[in-house]
Amino acid sequence: MLEEIRKIVRDKAEEEDWKYHIVPVVKYAKQLAVMFKEDEETAELAALLHDIGRLMHGGENENHEIIGVPEAEKILKEHGYPKAIIDEVKHCVESHRSGKGTPPRTPIARIIANADAMSHFDALLVFMFWRCKKSDFEEAFRWVDDKIERDWNKKLTIPEAKELMREKYKAIRLVLDSTKGYR
Repeated sequence: MLEEIRKIVRDKAEEEDWKYHIVPVVKYAKQLAVMFKEDEETAELAALLHDIGRLMHGGENENHEIIGVPEAEKILKEHGYPKAIIDEVKHCVESHRSGKGTPPRTPIARIIANADAMSHFDALLVFMFWRCKKSDFEEAFRWVDDKIERDWNKKLTIPEAKELMREKYKAIRLVLDSTKGYR
């Protein structure tokens, strides 16, 4: 069943989104689930489906965490998952943006919110590419800088997750800060 869910999400995602966002979220969610002895399959399901609202309804939908809940539920029900797993994944989808809307209340939901933020530290150049397609370089630069800071200061709430990202954060800060004299 899990392989079928991977295929559904893979088919809905654009290539870059799959490779540079969904796959890293899954990687970090599974890593944290193992670290904290949480159910790895549920964490992977939630990681795969956390952005399903955005993937199915396009772009940067401001409410993709809300519209993703019924989409995740439908997919999981169609594949015979039990109510407890469906409810957990729905909560993870709804709360993965952490500071926006519903706060994560369960260990797996906190894992997904943190894994989502962790993936952003791997995708700095991809973010710049995506944002430059929508705006000028200065605006894209500010957006990336703000996103990295927001993730570091607000979304990485698990100390172990933050520690895993510390060196990447420092490297990103070095690069971003070195350009401040040019702006």
